[in-house]
Amino acid sequence: MAVRLEVEGTGEALDYLEEIAAEMVLLFPITMDEAVGRINRELRDQRFTTPAQVNVLLHEEQDQWAKHIYFGRASCWWLDEAGTEPLPYP
Repeated sequence: MAVRLEVEGTGEALDYLEEIAAEMVLLFPITMDEAVGRINRELRDQRFTTPAQVNVLLHEEQDQWAKHIYFGRASCWWLDEAGTEPLPYP
């Protein structure tokens, strides 16, 4: 992976973020570098270093995170994913 995660977190949290990136690559026509870049952009200022913070991350499945990050939470992608445009990148 050329682009590195820039999110502070426990090993468990970072592993989960890598799973989210892999899910994004499976769901959307993007590279792993773009998936990691999108995660960095969305979550760079978050910390997943305490059990409570890690639970916030683990509360949603990887595919849900992938779609939130790709489309944006404000997009309401869950209502009409087919008609939703992804957030521009970079």
